Amino acid sequence: MSFPSHSEIRARFPALASGYVFMDNAGGSQVPVDVIDATTRYFHETYVQVGGDYPASIAATENIRLAREFLRQFFGDDLAEPRGEVVLGSSTTVLMNLLSDSIANELPAGAEIIVAESGHEANVGPWVRLEKRGFKVTIWPIDPETGHCHPETLAPLLTEQTAIVALPHVSNLLGSVEDIETVTKLAHKVGAKVVVDGVAFAPHLPLQVQDWGVDWYVFSTYKVFGPHMAALWGRTEHLQKLNGPNHFFIPQDGTAYAFEPGGPSHEGCAGSRGLERYLEWLAPTGKQAAMRLAAEIESPLTEQVLAFLNSKPNIRVIGPSEASSKRLPTISFVHSGLSNAEIVATAAASGIGIKSGHFYSYRLCKGLGLKPEEGVTRISLSHTTSQEELEKLFAVLGPMLSA
Repeated sequence: MSFPSHSEIRARFPALASGYVFMDNAGGSQVPVDVIDATTRYFHETYVQVGGDYPASIAATENIRLAREFLRQFFGDDLAEPRGEVVLGSSTTVLMNLLSDSIANELPAGAEIIVAESGHEANVGPWVRLEKRGFKVTIWPIDPETGHCHPETLAPLLTEQTAIVALPHVSNLLGSVEDIETVTKLAHKVGAKVVVDGVAFAPHLPLQVQDWGVDWYVFSTYKVFGPHMAALWGRTEHLQKLNGPNHFFIPQDGTAYAFEPGGPSHEGCAGSRGLERYLEWLAPTGKQAAMRLAAEIESPLTEQVLAFLNSKPNIRVIGPSEASSKRLPTISFVHSGLSNAEIVATAAASGIGIKSGHFYSYRLCKGLGLKPEEGVTRISLSHTTSQEELEKLFAVLGPMLSA
């Protein structure tokens, strides 16, 4: 089976033709023409309300159904009999607030929640706020040297009252893959459910929610070459036990619509179906194969960036400093003599887009001894990043970081 060349892949993304170097992909990736065309077609042909009996409305309704089906498969719930449902929303933050509130309404008094300190605030804040409702919230502390939340430090925190364990699959600062299978097994032993933020994982490797055994998994489609929205997968059996925030007359039968007040973005669903077409073009053998190809392309790029940073004596890499299959191309660092703002400004002046800050991992920055208001400099690559772009980055930042 032959795959497209890297130049063919890049040609699929119109924004890359500008010559600007996009290395802020962890904040939001560029989109292929497939997504752009699908969204445009939706506005031209089926920009109507769903649920009607006329052709355009029937097509608009089917658009949402097919988008859900694609995303369910993208999550790795691709069995003949699906085990979960996909809830759509405007962002991961919105979906996690919705989920935490819905779960809290059903939790028994005295229930405990464990939250990884390494997480993005989207999967930290909504759970921490439940302390105000009388639930016990325990922060699962990071290793201050590595930033990881190790499974062996989780075990002593678990009790028979633990209801939820919330963690990131990959920290959006550290770039390293957490062992969510082990975490899930530990949590399930005491009857707890596992909520995983997969935002920083989903753009780089295949999702396999069934194999991992997790209960809830969320990611943002706009960071996976798609439209600006997010998707939350949850086991149907769990959704059936919750009451969603939609109107009182919407059936509370475990279907996603009960958890989508106002309904999902129709044009976002169209864009998601365009993403499906792009992945099919990238690897006709399936969505999982497409994401494995993305990982293969990114691996040597990650290795080069880490080698570049490790060659600078005044650089501290945040997260693993060596390339591996568990190290994704979201790479953060700090310089002992330069501010992060200076570094990103120099890059921007030369046509390279990187960013600095805490990236909503405020608590992780504090745990690592960093000042959250300054945070880190972050370089985040994707399978569209070229060798020429890396060389430009090294040429622009090399003299500065060596000083």
